[in-house]
Amino acid sequence: MVIHDATFDDALKEKADTDGHSTASQAAEQAKTAQAKCLVLSHISARYSDGSLLLEQAKKVFPNSILAEDYLSLELPLSE
Repeated sequence: MVIHDATFDDALKEKADTDGHSTASQAAEQAKTAQAKCLVLSHISARYSDGSLLLEQAKKVFPNSILAEDYLSLELPLSE
């Protein structure tokens, strides 16, 4: 599992780079490169009333993406 900052949507890539943040697609690329099983998008900018646009963009690159939310609880399987 990768938990990654996805502060901005893809249209704001330059701002993300300047501010030291990531876009949803950049986060998804990192999860793909890491061969993760799941991506959790976090640190969403308050400019978005909901994260659906960011989730949509991430899923185009890494389909098993979800949005973090307050009190999110995930069950991880034990390693064998």
